[in-house]
Amino acid sequence: MPFKILLADSDPVNLRLLESLFLEEYEVLTAPSGSSALCVLAQHDVALLITEQRLPDMTGIELLKRTASMRPHMVRIILTGYADAEALVEAINCGQVYRFVTKPLDNEDLQLTVARALQHYEVIKLRYEVSETNKRLAQRLRATTRAVIRAIADTLEAKDHHVYGHARRVSGYAVAIGRRMRLSGGRLEQLSLSALMHDVGKIGTPDAILLKSAALTEEEHATVRLHVLRGARLLAAVPEMEEVAATVRHHHEDFDGCGYPDRLAGDEIPLASRIIRVADAYDAMTSPRPFRSALSHEAAVEELMKESGTQFDPEVVRAFCELKALAKIRRSIMQGDFGSQFLTILKPVDLWKLGAPELLRDVESEPALAASVLRAANAACTAEEATASLPEACARLGSEALRNIIAQTGASGRVNYEAEVLRDHSLRCAMAARLLAEKTGVLDPDHAYTAGLLHDLGDALLRSHFPEEAEKIVWLGHPFRIEKEVATFGVDHAQVGQWILDACRVPTKLALTVQTHHDITLINDPASLLLHVADAVASANDSSEVASLDALTPDRLALLGLSRADLARVHELITEKVGERFDGVAA
Repeated sequence: MPFKILLADSDPVNLRLLESLFLEEYEVLTAPSGSSALCVLAQHDVALLITEQRLPDMTGIELLKRTASMRPHMVRIILTGYADAEALVEAINCGQVYRFVTKPLDNEDLQLTVARALQHYEVIKLRYEVSETNKRLAQRLRATTRAVIRAIADTLEAKDHHVYGHARRVSGYAVAIGRRMRLSGGRLEQLSLSALMHDVGKIGTPDAILLKSAALTEEEHATVRLHVLRGARLLAAVPEMEEVAATVRHHHEDFDGCGYPDRLAGDEIPLASRIIRVADAYDAMTSPRPFRSALSHEAAVEELMKESGTQFDPEVVRAFCELKALAKIRRSIMQGDFGSQFLTILKPVDLWKLGAPELLRDVESEPALAASVLRAANAACTAEEATASLPEACARLGSEALRNIIAQTGASGRVNYEAEVLRDHSLRCAMAARLLAEKTGVLDPDHAYTAGLLHDLGDALLRSHFPEEAEKIVWLGHPFRIEKEVATFGVDHAQVGQWILDACRVPTKLALTVQTHHDITLINDPASLLLHVADAVASANDSSEVASLDALTPDRLALLGLSRADLARVHELITEKVGERFDGVAA
């Protein structure tokens, strides 16, 4: 197929002369003005544009500039009979002109110039096609890598909820440390992935060892240590994961050379491995396990500083100790403050006249109050006796105790608009979660309601203690919001939410559901997915918006056995229920 050439000139005689020069070899199109040339280019894949500088509606250079985005690979030649050197030089420097030809024209020279220009076009087009092919291949490779990582993460989560939760927290701490150490965006991305995958080798560790409720023997410790080699081998087989594999292999090396598996020391250890070493140790010390209690933040930091220079890189420890927000968050949760300065509990005027049904209604409407009630109800219980059901918690405490909790934690008067929005969304999410649980059987409906009501308490705590920083973040969409929270606070609001539920001593599985309900691109846990869907439904403005939510893909809904019509119906029901609740309050 011959190349298409477009000739733009306001003089009909010149157009016919130029057309006669190229008609035998090429498909020639003509245009008497700049605007008509743009119309032709919108309809034809033109290889070469030859334009006169003097056009009736625009200059030739202006035409070339306007065609740059329309036909980026098209070659451009301008014909000029007068000196306009500055404009021509600018156009050439911008890559918008291949050649400029001065008048009077030499037909043979012009034909030779056109032949060379079309050869140049072929080179550009081939280069572009190769580039696009490479981009598609790179996208497929990234998609394959993401799919493999998702499968690994899902397997890790299925193996042991604690291992996945630990990996998620370590990833957050590691990125926060990396930012304090001013690592580049690319290195932070690699660090985040390496930290998330750092314990992937434990997939092959026997459950009898991994889930053992007592301290491990020396032989069992030796078995666990094999996970770094197993994880490195697994990741090395994934495209473009060589650096991640090396980081995972060395994340248990000690700074003084006494670690494993290769007894590397100091700068011999990859920096990402040294960062993960500190983040990993901190989370291990501050997370409760069946055979030992968790340390406080302050006690864990003291241990890190004690081992600085032996187990840990002193520079990394210093960077971690500068994460002041993390210490404040931990201290607040330990003291039972779950964001009270932001999500203030409204104290009913006739509090002491309220009976059990009215008190339960208040507890089920106020996230911060519900958390305080669960914390009080579970305070003296064993792990097996602890409840996540708000009706059961209220029944255990009794009306008098409930009134005292509301009186101590509540406040009369108005709260800010943002707090009202968060409270309203939490209530809608709780209702949606209960309805979805009743339909799917994935969670106990009362537990699903609790998860929905408390899922954003971490957000309330961050807004309570860091109002200025949180205000800049809260409007971001996921996953950008999660990334920004980790960078700013060392932890995201979903992780803070899990800590709050842990402090309330609700079953660990439910707390992990709150922690991971934003991680749906990584895991397939039905309970986390149910909470994610409930959150999305509660956030929609109307039922038609629910039907078009991109995040709720068919494969995600299929895991729960739901359709978009089911979600639209749930949205209608929670809208009705919220209206009935407020009508009851008004009455």
